[in-house]
Amino acid sequence: MAFGSQVQGSAPVGRNVFWVIMSALAWEIYEVLRASAQPPAGSWALAPADLVLLVLFPALTAFAFTRLFLALNQTSRGTLHIYTTISTPFAWIFWLGLGIALIGHGVHLAGHALHRAMPEVLAKGEFAAKITFVDSTVSYLVLGIGLFLVSLAVLVQGVGVGQEIAGPERFLLVLGSLATYGFTTLYLAVEGQQLILAIVSSVILCGLGLWRVPPSEVTRDPVAALIVPGSFLAGAALIVWTIVVGGQPVWP
Repeated sequence: MAFGSQVQGSAPVGRNVFWVIMSALAWEIYEVLRASAQPPAGSWALAPADLVLLVLFPALTAFAFTRLFLALNQTSRGTLHIYTTISTPFAWIFWLGLGIALIGHGVHLAGHALHRAMPEVLAKGEFAAKITFVDSTVSYLVLGIGLFLVSLAVLVQGVGVGQEIAGPERFLLVLGSLATYGFTTLYLAVEGQQLILAIVSSVILCGLGLWRVPPSEVTRDPVAALIVPGSFLAGAALIVWTIVVGGQPVWP
């Protein structure tokens, strides 16, 4: 008897790509809305609602990526077998990247909460500088590496696997790619000061995607449409922005 679960058929890849976009967008929108919020009064560094949502949205995004990865495995092989989802090289890359990304978010959450709750008397001291470094540099570096590994595994596993998309779905996925991978790449490069990582990861992901499918077919493949358009435009914008600025880009 074979070890694991086997489910015959083709998993809905496009639907899982859609849920990745929606969960990531919800996470991004919430982070933007709370960026200017004041620290709560009292001894809590985070409001209870913030604490719940800042755990919930990353968890939903991780779950959506997991569903997508499992759907790609099922569709590419015709079955969903436990061994292929945990023991192949790209499965290792995916699970390792997912864990690293969640650790990076946890480090950012803790560092940001400490930084916001720090008394004014300590705001310019050595301890505050270390907290700021962890919050604004280390956490984004770890998060960016994790996201790159997850995207690499999904791209290699998924390009050419799902059913081709057409019509309005292509437009929606391209917009979703710009709002997720495009925005995240720009944010990590500028706010997280991970310019080199953002550009290199964009070049690798775009090169790999275009190597697997022709440029004219990128927006027809659900996985390529999720990753390549946003990564390409963000990477190109960062390269031009860096040349114009002559250094690390900053928000106006």
